Amino acid sequence: MTNNFLPTIGLEIHCVLNTESKMFSDAKNQFNLEPNVNIAPLDLALPGILPSVNKEAVKKSIVLANSLNMEIDSLLRFDRKNYFYQDLPKGYQITQKFFPIGKNGYIKIDDDKKILIKEIHIEEDTAKEIYDNEGNILLDYNRSGAPLIEIVTEPVIHSPSDATNFLNKLKQILTFMNISDGKMENGSLRVDLNISISPQDSNNYGTKVEIKNLNSFTNIESAIKYEIERQSEIIQKNQEVKQETRKWNEQTNKTEFMRLKSNETKYTYFREPNIIAIQLPKEFITKTINDANKHPDQIENELAKLNIKPEIIHLLLNDFELYKIFIYVYNNTHDVNLTLSWVANELVSYLKDKKIPYSKIDNKILDLIIKMINLISQNKLNKKQAKLLFPEMIETLKDPELLMEEKGFIQIVDKSIITELLKKIINENKSMLDQYNSRKERVLKFYMGLLMSKTKGQANPIIANEILTQIIQEFIKK
Repeated sequence: MTNNFLPTIGLEIHCVLNTESKMFSDAKNQFNLEPNVNIAPLDLALPGILPSVNKEAVKKSIVLANSLNMEIDSLLRFDRKNYFYQDLPKGYQITQKFFPIGKNGYIKIDDDKKILIKEIHIEEDTAKEIYDNEGNILLDYNRSGAPLIEIVTEPVIHSPSDATNFLNKLKQILTFMNISDGKMENGSLRVDLNISISPQDSNNYGTKVEIKNLNSFTNIESAIKYEIERQSEIIQKNQEVKQETRKWNEQTNKTEFMRLKSNETKYTYFREPNIIAIQLPKEFITKTINDANKHPDQIENELAKLNIKPEIIHLLLNDFELYKIFIYVYNNTHDVNLTLSWVANELVSYLKDKKIPYSKIDNKILDLIIKMINLISQNKLNKKQAKLLFPEMIETLKDPELLMEEKGFIQIVDKSIITELLKKIINENKSMLDQYNSRKERVLKFYMGLLMSKTKGQANPIIANEILTQIIQEFIKK
């Protein structure tokens, strides 16, 4: 049914910046705390207090604008968006209606496709509404005045997958560039969708429908698919798509009506009189960009040069906490394969099983993993033994060498001891030597198996294999 229609999708993304303080006050910018503890007079609209621009928020905005290939406005100006609602104590929001800090940018989601970005602008957040069991609306002003960047795309997205690919790339930039934690579950990243459909051969957009209350990329993709289908069915019935705001219901997997929208302007905008225009020096902008973290595209290229598989690169780029763990371990071991094995496989599996977030893994644990990897690369510990040590090492924070000693895993590396044991084993099983020329691998595995059995796996396999080959050659010559 949807084949005859072209969907057009625009995104409005609100990103909470991870600064120490709020956008225009000195109150702490923290979430998930007891309600109404991080508040300054300005956040409550108490009289006699003037706003002061958060320098770090401006710097993060510059970094984002540059990362999105945007034109940066060096003259910082703010406007008032006037409206009354219970979560906005001042009766207006300080924003950048007329002079966004960045405009005309894009993100490449693949080699030949760009998603155009109209602008990004700085503004302040509202208070958080909490509904109690009796239907009362409670207000938490911890969020009031938090620093936001709104990112507005051009209406150039035409599929659910392109929308989520764009959002994934954007989230990588926000987290890797230290702009925001990007956590949708905490409200740090909030997405509004604007969707319309029109006939494939039409030059006009259809009626735009807005969708709110989306808390995951999966829900965003599902909501787009559902809304395209819903609007298509309405048009097929020769009915009119209404311009309205809808919300996503996770239980029914459907969008639901919230309220009608109007094209009429509801806000009266004018320049913010309490903040003068600020000329950002060219040197300040340049230094801010030069001091920024690496762009995810640069990191992706660096990972590819290490011959890491694309699916593992994708895994690392989609979780900044996991990437930080990987790069810390790799920089201290310089063994990409062992690092991937013990970080991307064993550690990820362990944490998933124990339901432990990556953020709980500190450098103390990582230093133990590094030491264990180094023991493996030095052939002092084999992988089978390491798997047995790994969970206990993390849970007890015991040094891996101490655990090796406790479990009897200290390897035998003394060549004279290994030589004596192998000679005895071969003398007791000389008949196997008759098969050496025809079934070499089988013979070597047989003797190595007996050696490992006698030493309870403690004989160093690399040293033992070298000695075994020499001894067998000597026996054959005799």
